[in-house]
Amino acid sequence: MKHTRYILVALAIICSLGLYAYDFSVTLDGQKLYFDITNKSKRTACVTYNASTGSAQNRDLKGTVEIPPKVRYNNVVYNITAIGQKAFANAKNLEGIIIPSGIETIGDFAFEDCSSLKRIVFPGNVVKLGQGIFFKCTSISSVSIGSDWESIDFTMFRWSNHLKEISIPAKVEKIQGLKKLKSLERISVDSNNNKFSSYEGILYSKDGKVMYACPRHYDSDVIIKDGTETILPGALIDCVATRKLVFPASLKAVSFRETSRMKSLGTVITKPVKPVVTAYKGKDGFFLFQLCNPKTEIIVENQSKPKYIKMLPKEAGQYSDKIGGVPFEIRDKEIPTKKNIKGVKNFDKY
Repeated sequence: MKHTRYILVALAIICSLGLYAYDFSVTLDGQKLYFDITNKSKRTACVTYNASTGSAQNRDLKGTVEIPPKVRYNNVVYNITAIGQKAFANAKNLEGIIIPSGIETIGDFAFEDCSSLKRIVFPGNVVKLGQGIFFKCTSISSVSIGSDWESIDFTMFRWSNHLKEISIPAKVEKIQGLKKLKSLERISVDSNNNKFSSYEGILYSKDGKVMYACPRHYDSDVIIKDGTETILPGALIDCVATRKLVFPASLKAVSFRETSRMKSLGTVITKPVKPVVTAYKGKDGFFLFQLCNPKTEIIVENQSKPKYIKMLPKEAGQYSDKIGGVPFEIRDKEIPTKKNIKGVKNFDKY
């Protein structure tokens, strides 16, 4: 009997601990936030949830929440330096979050399933980001990246159906995950950025010689900037709504696979007088664009038409986009023929 009583007491203690899985709470502008003290001597705290890890919830939050940089509890002022794991998980009515300077980390799945979350404002300082912090956040439409960030992985927003435009700050030198944003229409870059630039909503190197990425949901004809020499692999491949694609005379390198998923593509204008080698079969180079639509017209200058036709591959098989590269199987119907090549006196009407 005594043994049973000890078990019941232990369970009661465990339950009481689970019920209050935070150190204190503060109500600001009608919004109740929960905090854990992370370091008493340094007086730091992190935002947390109001239940146990298995049932994290902040369901009363609504509208836009601005996390305070400091909070007072028991006459002690704590600096808020982190957003904990699942801190805002399942906050279905949360529409905006403003994260203050001083936040150093955001924990795993911090905003999981915040299905109404539209606006995110990150602090200027660099923040260490956990996994899946915006998992199942389908409504995100506005993101403000920190001014001191040097790298950004946009994969964290891949669940959003509404993020149409992103802006790259001046100090960013590394970008990942742009092609994960299925609704993206436009990319802009701070004019003081030393590595990247944008032209007509497309991402280029600062000098414009390299094209990095065209947004997947780009809503206009893709007219690649004059002076562009290299189009990186994957820069165009997911632009499935593109109907017209224009390559400048300056082009020197592009993969044949860039057009492989462009189901709506009807016109390709390629301005180089000498055909660019886009594919290899062994050591032999060819002019090839893998076509979804066999009726796609490839427009070249009259004087260059014989050169382009001569460089077309004659058979299906495995081709790579560089010597020794990974080969891809190309079917007969995906290979352009001389019927696809159209010569024009000039490109004015296109």
